Amino acid sequence: MTFLIDPFLLMGFSIISCWIEKRLKNKTQKPIGTILAIFSLCVIIFTSTSLYLNLWYMDWFWLPFSPVITSGRDLMINSGLFTFESVNTAGLIDTLAAMQIILYPLWTYLGLRIWRTRYRE
Repeated sequence: MTFLIDPFLLMGFSIISCWIEKRLKNKTQKPIGTILAIFSLCVIIFTSTSLYLNLWYMDWFWLPFSPVITSGRDLMINSGLFTFESVNTAGLIDTLAAMQIILYPLWTYLGLRIWRTRYRE
């Protein structure tokens, strides 16, 4: 998971969550789609933040990509595609990363809106 694909994942998971809710409409009246979308949002925020902060328990996530990827932060910033600084990130890169994570709820909301616009619930 990287900052490049997270917005698309969040929108996609929201749309899939709403599709699941539509399939279960006859079995429950609970907003399963919204619940699943929020759960996906929480999981991606937790994973992305943990990777960016290089927390030890997320090493399993990026180690299969080494030596191209050198850390969780490197995975989040560069994805093996770019060569931006991923060791000394104080300042602009940290600010941009925080802004990206702060925008995650927006991507989830947009996914829900796309579904609801398409199917007029």
